[in-house]
Amino acid sequence: MLNRRQFLKLASGGLTAAALGACAAPPARELATQSQPPPASATLAPAGARPFEGRTLTMFVYAGLTEKTYREVFAPAFEALTGATIELLPGWWDAAAKLKSAPDDQPPYDLVQTDPTQGFPGIRDNLFKRLDLSQVPNAKTFASGILDTWIYKDGWGIPFLSSAMTLGWNKDLVPGGLKTWKDLFSDSLKGKITLYNAYYLSLMAFAAAKADLDGKPGTAKQLIERDLDSVLQFAKDKSEWVKYWWPTTADGINALLQKNVHAGALHGNGFITPVSDGKPLDFVVPPSDRAYVQLFFLVPRTSRNQDLALAALNYFASAENQLAFGLKTGQLAVNIPSAAQAVAKQQPVWAKVYPSSADAFNSISYYPYDAYDKNADKISAFWDREVLRKP
Repeated sequence: MLNRRQFLKLASGGLTAAALGACAAPPARELATQSQPPPASATLAPAGARPFEGRTLTMFVYAGLTEKTYREVFAPAFEALTGATIELLPGWWDAAAKLKSAPDDQPPYDLVQTDPTQGFPGIRDNLFKRLDLSQVPNAKTFASGILDTWIYKDGWGIPFLSSAMTLGWNKDLVPGGLKTWKDLFSDSLKGKITLYNAYYLSLMAFAAAKADLDGKPGTAKQLIERDLDSVLQFAKDKSEWVKYWWPTTADGINALLQKNVHAGALHGNGFITPVSDGKPLDFVVPPSDRAYVQLFFLVPRTSRNQDLALAALNYFASAENQLAFGLKTGQLAVNIPSAAQAVAKQQPVWAKVYPSSADAFNSISYYPYDAYDKNADKISAFWDREVLRKP
């Protein structure tokens, strides 16, 4: 555990406040090229005492494994170092709606965990503000592929990984296992698989299977970007293979464990605990068409604790916290390559889910979020009407 002096040295100014005025967010096509000047910074609390004693930071985080990790690992350490109190408010995709409906003088959150499906529109809707990310120097130690996004380059927030789209099965029902995405749509599995009811994962799984069946594995993202209609039609045609559209990872894993379904596409982190416990499940992340979830932290425009939010981001990105996320819970991704390698040596199942080698970090590929964002209305309407709909 770092002491206060070490923490302040690590921060290198990361505990200062970002004093940004409200400004309208640019349209999507301009987000990646804007060059607004960096915001000013306020003054650090006097040395000699914990810098945020008596203050509270409200954080929105995803419920489930993520909340558990932040509650048990992140919050106690950050509170001990800074004197602040972390109030964790878990949920799923409800943060943006609450920010929109809250009066400016009553912000529901100071720091928000989100993803491109909610974060991209939220930035366009002026819910969040650009930051002086020089106040988060620890983020520079993240793998370069993780930071290769306009979210970071244009100063909106700190991106980080979650698990890859994963092919999983019940070993009792599929004793030979599966190897590639086309295997999920074999005749023997018709009406026996599970997919996410949210399209960002499942449409990519359909695209990966189509590319594989067409003899062009590794081209799923290009299919979605250049020939979306063919992927949507494939998803409609192959929806007969889906017995259960899982709403949460835990539900999908339970469906496999209870033998309600034989196989499916899920988030890889859901397999870590049952496989480690010897349950009859197995999984693989096929090398072709690998797609990781991209998450990021954003600071709401109306936050009254932006200095504290930046301090929390800097500690989140620290080697100490990243290593703890992997070693203490064995559930979340580690974004610093050297720390990830250390975790992989002790957590072999974790290492099957998350990148840890140099090659793995160099080949990070996210879901095609920009294409999804550009075609969100079209995909959503088709998904709900033609793919999820039962005859």
